[in-house]
Amino acid sequence: MPLLLIIALTSITFITMKGSRVLMTLYAVDLGAGPLQTGILFALYGLFPFLLAIAAGRLADRFDNRRLMVWGLASYTLVMALPFVFPSMATLYLVAPLWGFTSMLWVVATQNLVGTLSSADNRTRHYSYYSLGESTGAVIGPVLVGLSIDTLSHVPSFLVMAAVPLACLGVVILKRHTIPVPAPAPAGAGTQPARNTRDLLKQPAMRNALLSNAAVMTGLDLFNLYMPIYGHSLDFSATTIGLIMGAFGAAAFVTRLFIPPITRRYGERAMLAGAFIISALAFCVFPLTSSAPLLALAAFALGLGLGCGQPLSMILAFNAAPAGRSAEGISMRLAVSYGAHVVVPPLFGAVGAVIGGVAAIFWSCALIMGGGSWINRASAREAEKNNQLNQ
Repeated sequence: MPLLLIIALTSITFITMKGSRVLMTLYAVDLGAGPLQTGILFALYGLFPFLLAIAAGRLADRFDNRRLMVWGLASYTLVMALPFVFPSMATLYLVAPLWGFTSMLWVVATQNLVGTLSSADNRTRHYSYYSLGESTGAVIGPVLVGLSIDTLSHVPSFLVMAAVPLACLGVVILKRHTIPVPAPAPAGAGTQPARNTRDLLKQPAMRNALLSNAAVMTGLDLFNLYMPIYGHSLDFSATTIGLIMGAFGAAAFVTRLFIPPITRRYGERAMLAGAFIISALAFCVFPLTSSAPLLALAAFALGLGLGCGQPLSMILAFNAAPAGRSAEGISMRLAVSYGAHVVVPPLFGAVGAVIGGVAAIFWSCALIMGGGSWINRASAREAEKNNQLNQ
C-alpha cells in the first residue's frame, strides 16, 4: 500500500532529521559556540524553508510529489555529508539553511500525499500514523547521535546521519511507480485570485492552526536547542543527553497513539488546549532540577504535550485549505514552523547570552504554552457553541 510505504520511509528519514539537529548543536558547542551562536545556527536552519515553503507547496499541488521526494532526499544526503568533508563552524553556518531547505522538500511532499491519499473519515488516523513515524525518529535519532559521538566523535557522525536518507532515496527510486500522483485540482482552483495566500489567512480555522503551530514550534525549538546546552553545562555525556532527548520522542509516540479516540470525543482544539497545559508544566520543571532521571521524566511529559501538537495543527491546516490547495495549506503551516526556527532561536539565544542561564528561557516558554492553551480553549468553546446551534 503506497500510504504505508510513505509513512515507513518518513519514519526512517526522521531519524536523521531529528538527530542531525542534536548533532549540530553538540558539535557547535564542542567548537566553542555559545547560546547566541547556536541560536543563529537554528535560525539559519529555517531561513530558506521559511521563504520558499509556500512555493514548494504550490509545486506539490500542481506537479508530481515524487519529484520533490527524490530532490529532497538526494540533496539532503549531500548536504549532510559536507561537515565531514569540511569540519568547521563556518561549514555549519553554510549548511544549516541547506539542511532546512532540502528536508522541507521531502516533508511538503509526504505530508501532502498522506492527506490526499486519505478520506475525511481516516485522515486524522493516517496523520497520526505519520506523526508516529516522526516520533520514532525523534527517539532513535538523538540516541543514535549520542552513541555515535561517544563512539566515533562528532565529525564521523555526520556520515552516519547521511547514510539514512541515502538508503531511503534508493527505496523511493526503486518504488517510485507504486506512489500515485494525486488527482489534479478542480477546475478554477488554479486561477490567480484563488492563489492569493491572504485568502487562506482570512479563514479563522487556518489562523488558529497557524498560531497553534507557532506555539508548538517555539516549544520544540527551545527544547531541542537548550536541553543539549543545559545537559552539557551539567557535564552529562552525549549519550545521556541523547537519552533525555529520546524520552521526549518516546512520549510523543505514546500520545500520538491516542489522538484518534481523543479527538473523536473532544475535538482537535480541546485536545490541543490540554496538551499546551501539560507542556507549560513540563517547562516549569526543567530549570528546577539537575538530575538526569528527573529531566528525562520532564522531557517525557513535554513529549506528551507537544507530541500531539504537530499532528493536530497539521490536520487543522489541511482541513482548513480549500480543494486543490491542500499542499499550499500544509506549506503555510511549514512556513510558520520554519519562521519560528528563524526568529525564536536567535531571540532566546540573545536572552540566554544576556541572562547567562536557561531558567528564564524555560519560564518564558511555559508562558507561551499557556497562551496556546488559551487560544485553543476559546476556539473549542466556539466550535461547541456552533455545533449546538446546528443541532
